[in-house]
Amino acid sequence: MDRIFATLTASRPDLKPIPGTIPLTPLAAVIPPLTYYLALILLPPFPDQPNQKLISIIRSVLAFIAGSLFFRLPLKYHVPFSVGLTYQLALVGLYGGCRVLDAFFISLYLFGHIPRRVKYHQEPRSETPGVWRNRALSNSYFNLHFLQPRKVAVTETATTDEGLPESWKDRASWALELELAMRGAGFTWTSADVRHTKKTWTPTAWDRVHSILLHVLPVLSASLAIIRFIYVRDLKEEGGLSLPFDDLSFPKQMLLTAALGGFLMTAFSLGHSMFAIILAPLKPHPLSYFPPLYTTRIWDLTSVRNFWSYGWHRLFSRLFLVYGVWPGEWIERKVTGKSADEAADVGKVLGGFVSSAFVHSFAAYTVVGGTVGDALGEAEFFAGCGVAVVAEEIVKRSMLRFRRRHKHNVNEDKANCSELWYDGIVGRVWWISVLLYNGRHFARGWVKAGLVREMAGA
Repeated sequence: MDRIFATLTASRPDLKPIPGTIPLTPLAAVIPPLTYYLALILLPPFPDQPNQKLISIIRSVLAFIAGSLFFRLPLKYHVPFSVGLTYQLALVGLYGGCRVLDAFFISLYLFGHIPRRVKYHQEPRSETPGVWRNRALSNSYFNLHFLQPRKVAVTETATTDEGLPESWKDRASWALELELAMRGAGFTWTSADVRHTKKTWTPTAWDRVHSILLHVLPVLSASLAIIRFIYVRDLKEEGGLSLPFDDLSFPKQMLLTAALGGFLMTAFSLGHSMFAIILAPLKPHPLSYFPPLYTTRIWDLTSVRNFWSYGWHRLFSRLFLVYGVWPGEWIERKVTGKSADEAADVGKVLGGFVSSAFVHSFAAYTVVGGTVGDALGEAEFFAGCGVAVVAEEIVKRSMLRFRRRHKHNVNEDKANCSELWYDGIVGRVWWISVLLYNGRHFARGWVKAGLVREMAGA
């Protein structure tokens, strides 16, 4: 026990937290989500309650305390034994604070919106499991879990509850479900990325176990092996320090970046599937509802926009929507004079990526000693991706107009360029190149912060 305590309290030599922060305590970790939960219990209105105003004041005070404590977490504390957990602490603190601000002030007071439960209904479909290989169903949102087709084909529809919880028991359950629904799944707080099609599959626990054992763990293990190999051979320095990322050759930079991306994708998938398996016995309770993180197979993606819309997890989608997409659209409409009914796609895309850049750069800031310059790698990565999405959309529309003018065989009912035989090849080379080349900014920051060293087990 003494050895475990010593391990948990000893600081890693390569951890560079914000100066002045102290080791995280259990009490400091528990109070913010607990206060948030208590405030959520009071969020639905109390019908015919004469003390409604007093309850609203108490709720707002609890929400203010919860939000402040969440934002304070990464500025006051660090996890002494782990660079990765200190990085995650920053994400939790920023995400939690923004979530509280959204639920109790932005959504409630600006839009009068309190999240309502969404119930999903599944009816069996007649397709056989083998149909999933058909290209027409290639966007079935469970495919990226690499499962064999041992699952039931269903058509899924959603209905929204008309009322809000009233009894204390219902409020306690509703608040717990909402707090744990990171993407807002199961509530009217979600975003469109969670549901792209009504035709889907219901995975069994065995499907998820099969995915973990035969696909997720091998890719995860291979990624970690590559990370360790490159770090030990090319980045490890005498005294336990790390050499700069730029000391690597360009091919090794790309390989390390790809390995880090593979690790992140499979690590998220592993955690998601494990929680889904553990909570599966609760079905049909909402806590057992786990819509997949990834909505399209990786080899079916043909653009940078496809990757971020369908090929990556969208755990922070609500945060980026409220604090990035909406402000970006508002700015574009103000600058261009567009009406509220007109699309503001440039502001939408750039706003989302700017907000993502800030969130991830802030997390990096907490593990590079509070140095802003060393934390900008993530910002450069997401800025590059945002510019790439806008650029590829301009090229796609230009090519579509060119082909129509020259009477190429283009289906005008589809707003995409993937009509000629080489489009898919060009698109795949393009998005992979953009992510790997820009991803080097991310990898550079992770090497500097000591994250790569920790992942390599050095």
